[in-house]
Amino acid sequence: MPDGVTVAAALLVGGPLLGLLGFYDFGLYRVWTAPREEHLALVRAHRRGWTAVNVGFIIATVLTAAGLIVLAGSLAIEDTPRAALAGAAVAYAIGGVLWCAVLAIRTRTTPVLAEMVAAGTPTEPAETLLGAAIGGIFAGFALTTAASLVAVGVALVIGGGVAIPVAWFSVVVGALSIVWVATSGDMIPATLYLPTLLLGLALLAGWS
Repeated sequence: MPDGVTVAAALLVGGPLLGLLGFYDFGLYRVWTAPREEHLALVRAHRRGWTAVNVGFIIATVLTAAGLIVLAGSLAIEDTPRAALAGAAVAYAIGGVLWCAVLAIRTRTTPVLAEMVAAGTPTEPAETLLGAAIGGIFAGFALTTAASLVAVGVALVIGGGVAIPVAWFSVVVGALSIVWVATSGDMIPATLYLPTLLLGLALLAGWS
């Protein structure tokens, strides 16, 4: 049977890869850069694809959090970095809960807003209030997850178990993401999956 590190690596890699299956609707891709009116029109025209994208992010988040938790309990490192890694995994899971909340809210509310706009129904002030609430939860997710990635990297730099450049990549991406969110209030959430994906690949490849 596979050991815990192999299971963790498979979860870290498999989560984002399975999540990509939700991006099957190529007609929806412009939704990320389109202005508000086009964004809503695209969601309205591709409602199933919009739901699939958000479900894909949820799958990637849940499996990645599970992978970090399994890794913290399986990696052969000293107690102090192991504790740091476990704490980082818990923080990642907390951030993931916030992200899943954002995904669930926007899965249900964005199509409703799209229908209201198409029907000529006023959306204010509800749209502004909803956007502010989602933005606050998103910022909490992004900052918590980015900080957890810094902690994951530091724990692995100190404790070992994976190649040092892989560990430092997690630190750098996490730190830059914190700056990104703090200065702009937004970021590309897919960025936060890169360090854990690389970590999973490194573990599977035996980069230690």
